Amino acid sequence: MPAPRRLKCSLTECRLPAAPITGDCTFCDGHYCSKHRLLESHKCKNLEDCKKEAFEANALQLEKERTRVIRGV
Repeated sequence: MPAPRRLKCSLTECRLPAAPITGDCTFCDGHYCSKHRLLESHKCKNLEDCKKEAFEANALQLEKERTRVIRGV
């Protein structure tokens, strides 16, 4: 049985092998080398969706941790 082929970086001008696990982009389903694994590095087409999702998650977390003032009468 032949060894499985290693994936190459999805960036067309790059010929490096894709980094296992850390090189997988869940937003564009690409496989990238360690140099291009960050969304900004490979110019991810879904970068704005990622930013929006992170902003919403942070806003929800901040709302959960918000201190409430209880005023007595």
